[in-house]
Amino acid sequence: MAPAPETIVGALPPPPGVTPNFDNPESIAYRVIVASVVGPVITIPICVLRLYTKHYLLRLVGYDDYAIVMATLLALGFSIVTSYHTTNGLGRHIWDVPADNFYELMKIGDIAGPIFYNLSTLFTKVSLCLFYLRLSPYKSFQIATCVVMVISIGYSLITAFGFAWVCQPIEKFWDFSNTTGKCINLNAFFLATGCINAATDLALLILPIFLIKVLHLPWTRKIGVALILMTGSFVFVVSLIRVRIIIKCMATIPTDGTWTMVANFIWILIEMWLGIICACLPSLYTFFRRYFPAIRGHGAEAAAPFPAVKDPNSNRLNQGIQPNGPESGYHTGEVSDFSLGTIDSPQANSHPPKTDDQVSSVRAVASDKSLLSSALKDGH
Repeated sequence: MAPAPETIVGALPPPPGVTPNFDNPESIAYRVIVASVVGPVITIPICVLRLYTKHYLLRLVGYDDYAIVMATLLALGFSIVTSYHTTNGLGRHIWDVPADNFYELMKIGDIAGPIFYNLSTLFTKVSLCLFYLRLSPYKSFQIATCVVMVISIGYSLITAFGFAWVCQPIEKFWDFSNTTGKCINLNAFFLATGCINAATDLALLILPIFLIKVLHLPWTRKIGVALILMTGSFVFVVSLIRVRIIIKCMATIPTDGTWTMVANFIWILIEMWLGIICACLPSLYTFFRRYFPAIRGHGAEAAAPFPAVKDPNSNRLNQGIQPNGPESGYHTGEVSDFSLGTIDSPQANSHPPKTDDQVSSVRAVASDKSLLSSALKDGH
């Protein structure tokens, strides 16, 4: 039998003149539920298309694909946990939430929530970094990418398991009635992690610019290629919005956290699912060029093959691979991720034009060697 309303104690006392409503409280929980459902409904099919493209069209499934699968599964777990939070008071005013429900909300939210969210973003960023490493043979670019990846892994693990160290005793992190022990400055902690998250998103956004600028391509083609690669980190804008939400919520969370945190949860969900979508978009370029020929363009540009830019192990540009030459980690194939176009380089122009049968391109096999770009005729 449920306790009578007069015997229920709210998580916090109401403001003066306000009467707690435990039977039919005002709620905006539906906003969190909508975000929790729409995210996976849109993202999972896109992730499936990516895996289909990599497995059946490119025949090249890599560690970046395994990482994005892990990110999707963890994001799904976060959506489920966030939806469950609404049964314990998320979306209601804190004085309308029974103390027992608030305790469960904080305990589950402060343990399961950060683990699912931070590990999901970790795998998303690792997937992008692995993708970038596979594109470029340049040492400086690879070092920069590895630095971003290490930073992303480090801060994500620290924040994912923050419940274990930010407060002593641990229970103080979610039990506001615990007056013993101490915690670090939680507002500063959440703001710092939000800023680091946005900074790594910015780094992943601009890294392809340094990769593209060395290509001998017309500026219009460079811009197009850069946009294809940079789609993976357009989530940077959402990260900035979430930092603003964190700052805005700092003043209101202590007095009505279950209500004001709704906006933060919604933007966390948007950031997490949009990050996965953006990480999948570069791979989908091949899918749409294969099954929607209209986007290929017209004339000679559409009909021309897209030779490999460079085999980093042989330093060859648009060269045939000698069957008895040294193992380079690449072999001829039918399709590849996407094309960066034909490079206008002296080495490429020093050879007479080749017929279609003579044109050779390369794509990566199961190797950790990098490839700036490889492509052939789309499915021909």
